[in-house]
Amino acid sequence: MTMNPPKKPVLPPGHHGHWLLGLNEQVSDPLGALIRAQRKHGDIVYLNTIQGPIYLLAHPDPVQRVLLDNARNYPSPKKRPSRLMGNGIFESSGAFWLRQRRMVQPALHRSRLVRMVEGMVQGTETLAERWQHSARTGEPVDLLEQMRLLVPTLLGASIFSRDVYESQEGLHACVAFFSHSAHGSARDSLWKLAWRRLWFPRSRRKRFNATVEALDTSLHGLIAERRKAPSAGDDILGMLLEARDSQGEGMTDTEVRDELVSLLIGGHESTSVALTWTWYTLMSHPEVEQRVLEELAAVLGGRPPTTGEEVQSLTYTRAVVEETLRLYPPAWQFMRRAEEDDEIAGFTIHAGSLVLCATWLLHRHAAFWKDPERFHPERFLPEQKEQRHRHAWLPFGGGQRLCIGNGYTLTLIVAVLATLLPRFQARLVPGHPITPLAGNTYRPRFGIKATLQHRHPL
Repeated sequence: MTMNPPKKPVLPPGHHGHWLLGLNEQVSDPLGALIRAQRKHGDIVYLNTIQGPIYLLAHPDPVQRVLLDNARNYPSPKKRPSRLMGNGIFESSGAFWLRQRRMVQPALHRSRLVRMVEGMVQGTETLAERWQHSARTGEPVDLLEQMRLLVPTLLGASIFSRDVYESQEGLHACVAFFSHSAHGSARDSLWKLAWRRLWFPRSRRKRFNATVEALDTSLHGLIAERRKAPSAGDDILGMLLEARDSQGEGMTDTEVRDELVSLLIGGHESTSVALTWTWYTLMSHPEVEQRVLEELAAVLGGRPPTTGEEVQSLTYTRAVVEETLRLYPPAWQFMRRAEEDDEIAGFTIHAGSLVLCATWLLHRHAAFWKDPERFHPERFLPEQKEQRHRHAWLPFGGGQRLCIGNGYTLTLIVAVLATLLPRFQARLVPGHPITPLAGNTYRPRFGIKATLQHRHPL
């Protein structure tokens, strides 16, 4: 009997040399490196990096293979236990991750989101009071910093039924530390961030550990307080305390703590950045801003939303947010790891290799987006969304690991815009650089400076 020789592996084109040869580009300009690799080699590219072989996927079809068709072969890469994040759904994997996700997901179901809108609006009203002063004086504000202050307040209202951000010093300090240290200041280059993480001086480690200890004290105190209450409550914390797995077991205090950190810390920066970019796109496109104002006036009559149903009915405003997420996705890439050899589009994917799904590139693929660099919210109106490849737009990831807070994030952003936009007109400060930085998130490196003015009613 004649035996066919084993099929020779076929690697995609790309960088097959030593990883040191491309290290500077990978660290100093990671997104630019991916853009140039796609332009030179196509939609599937082999990259030899300091992390080992990485397969860049920049087309929805191979991404669908990884996230849907053969998803079991591509779990999220296992991470070392994190002192800050613990073992919540953002960090865990396997059977434990699946258990936790099933227990957490009902707390963020659409039927519960509609009941959180009131708290979102109330928290935004507090920011509106502060903006009154800036509108009177004409003093510029940094919208990124403003949104970084606002989002934890709104998260606190949804999770704890009250704003705990200001009252809990440990929580406040941890959120501030995470924003300005983990994501870097405006002056930090990625090389500096990489060096600081490798070196991690003792003083910084000491501050980090003290910050996390203060956070733990705050959260465990809030958990203990709620466990003593006659009813767990109708907020996210209450849902987590009442959740039961298939064996009828609830979460331990540590497990609840880890899920709270996943929601508070994991969702804070990306939501703040998404809100900031949305303000930027509205300021840059006055005709779009005017149409949003007209929809807000027609649906809400000049008042903030009071129900989730009203937020859901703001279809054009939501389309603006989704188009912003297409052009400026905070999560601009995500990874999976191949457990076994696989074949994608005729190329061999070796077991143990990382697969990089480049969200930023998917969102600009000319085969799926007409005039991809143009800001055009109409792409996301219901009739056009139905015709789109399901893996061409992935700002929240996809597959089983789809971000559990995607519906919450969209609801929050629309509620904030509906509350602030009819009252304030924001305009870019001339000459301030708008420079995207692809680090842990895709954010404006130097923030976005704007002046505020009171808006006249339509």
